[in-house]
Amino acid sequence: MATTSKLTVYNEVLREIGVKLPLANLTTANTRLTTLNDAFDHAVEWTLSRASWTFAKRRATLTGTSSTAFLPYTFVYTRPSDWLRTIWIKTNADDEAEIDYAEIGASNYGFLSSALMEYVSDHADNYDPVNWPPHFTRVVTLYLAYQVAPGLARAGDDQQGKLWSQYQAALSEAEQHEDRFLVNAQINVNRHPTMRRAIQFMGQVLAGSVPINNQTAKLRWEMNRSWDHAVQYVLEQGAWNYATRRVRLTGGTEPIPGDTQDDIIEGYSVGPATEPADSDTLPEMSEYDYGFVLPTDFLHKIWCKADANHEYECDHQFLRDAVYANHENIILEYVSNDSDAVNPDNWPASFMEAVAAYLAVTVVPELMIEETGKGRQKINASGAKDSLERLYRDKLSNAKVRDALQQQPKRTPLGAFAQARFGSRSSRQHGRYH
Repeated sequence: MATTSKLTVYNEVLREIGVKLPLANLTTANTRLTTLNDAFDHAVEWTLSRASWTFAKRRATLTGTSSTAFLPYTFVYTRPSDWLRTIWIKTNADDEAEIDYAEIGASNYGFLSSALMEYVSDHADNYDPVNWPPHFTRVVTLYLAYQVAPGLARAGDDQQGKLWSQYQAALSEAEQHEDRFLVNAQINVNRHPTMRRAIQFMGQVLAGSVPINNQTAKLRWEMNRSWDHAVQYVLEQGAWNYATRRVRLTGGTEPIPGDTQDDIIEGYSVGPATEPADSDTLPEMSEYDYGFVLPTDFLHKIWCKADANHEYECDHQFLRDAVYANHENIILEYVSNDSDAVNPDNWPASFMEAVAAYLAVTVVPELMIEETGKGRQKINASGAKDSLERLYRDKLSNAKVRDALQQQPKRTPLGAFAQARFGSRSSRQHGRYH
């Protein structure tokens, strides 16, 4: 494999700006070499600061010193000597979110006594082309060409504009290449069909305007981050048969939330402090006699009855993590978010389509169009999102209809007037529907 050297970079720069006489070495003094040497360090530093380059990443533990120099932060951290650009600062590397911090001057400020920083390093090794990946070399070359072209090639505005456009395009391509390293996280195999379908939906909606195939790695990573929310959101939209569970709740000893407060109860002000909390003058907290803790996998109610054979639900109310009723035993039918319900292997095809459509909605604002001469641009995210939201609503409606078809049709019981008109026949007919 060929080794990239500074001489290689310099001669590539000269070729880009149309100077036909290459450098033979880096020791023979001449105007071309002097000009390139003068611009080299800046070009590398500038390029290093533009992205989170994998080859230039480093990590360091930050030890905080108590400080009130930049309130409200209470600790100051000294950055590593080779720091150039912060990627993140976290308590632990596998944390989802960064800590609260501020970068001021040569220091960082935060609330924790220690933290872990990942950063782009300005170490001398990163200025040696031997250590550069090809896509980084290309970006440095084009930026260096942009810097020296006016002096070495008498470049005018048109040529400078062309070099700048080439540099911007190369930088964007390099960032996409680096993204593949950043998003190289393992995704459960059974999620792949749903994600693949979501990408197909986006390709259909955005055909001709977005390089879907070039964005696949990033899209899958974004979908994986949104996965738990998307599945739970779609589960909340219907009474899905495959995720339906029933449970008998007994005991009924849960207190109404708030009934232990001695100062404010359900919006009422308590009397003088000497008045006992259970005084007869205080309002009654609940019209229900029994309270039941909800199942740990409870997501939303389908029905709540004193007996599963009853036509109507019993009086009840949900408060926080419990349900309250006037029956000592109740039957609760609900949609679950247990491990079986969120496992794609158990999903009907129509439910999978709805989840895929919603995943597409959650990530579409992050899509980028192809590079143009003016650099990177955002797509019309609002229009694309509107199209995908319409697709999601259609998929959700179709899934709910197909799910409902699996249930036995139920007729609405006759009202009092209809029962009176039918006489004794109505009671017998009504009994068939319990």
